[in-house]
Amino acid sequence: MFTTPRLIAIALCAALNFALGSVVFLVKLPIYLDSIGTILCALLIYPDRKAAFVCSFLAAMISTILTTIFINPFLIWFSGTELAIALMAALVIARSDDVFRARPLPVVKFGARVVFYGILTGVAAAVVSAPVVAYVFGGVTGSGSAFLVAFFLKAGEHLMTAVLHSGFTAEPIDKTLQVLLAALLYRATPADFIAMVRAQPVPAPT
Repeated sequence: MFTTPRLIAIALCAALNFALGSVVFLVKLPIYLDSIGTILCALLIYPDRKAAFVCSFLAAMISTILTTIFINPFLIWFSGTELAIALMAALVIARSDDVFRARPLPVVKFGARVVFYGILTGVAAAVVSAPVVAYVFGGVTGSGSAFLVAFFLKAGEHLMTAVLHSGFTAEPIDKTLQVLLAALLYRATPADFIAMVRAQPVPAPT
């Protein structure tokens, strides 16, 4: 499963997650942009769904651990969310790899897939994250989304409801942006590199 090109892809995608996610966290934007590499990794390795999931989740966890150590000590609590995103990337989003690389660009189909997958992934991420945000952190995680939670709490909503509404507000927008950026990066990736990443490992001689 782990060839040299795949290990390189995992490292590059983890670095992408870490770099963009850290900048967004430090600026306190109400989005995340920390899973673009996770989605890209799945696209690069698909149609081997098992390898796409394992490698994308590994990229996600490497970036999560690095971010937890150096930037955001709360992020490790959201490993379940990273798992959900990796599953969505490998089993759902990557199924449109041919649409994302089609020449010429099918604008309507491309845009529709990006929005649909973004909303779907955003809802999944919001549902998985909500119990952690509400019951572990009391709605305050240090990210920009905490402002949304505070807004809904001030509107008179209970904590869990406020967290869910915050997630359903921010996550679909965030994940749509992430799917779009991952799709564009995948589209720009040289075909030779994709072929190397997708090549199956050669069995060792017995």
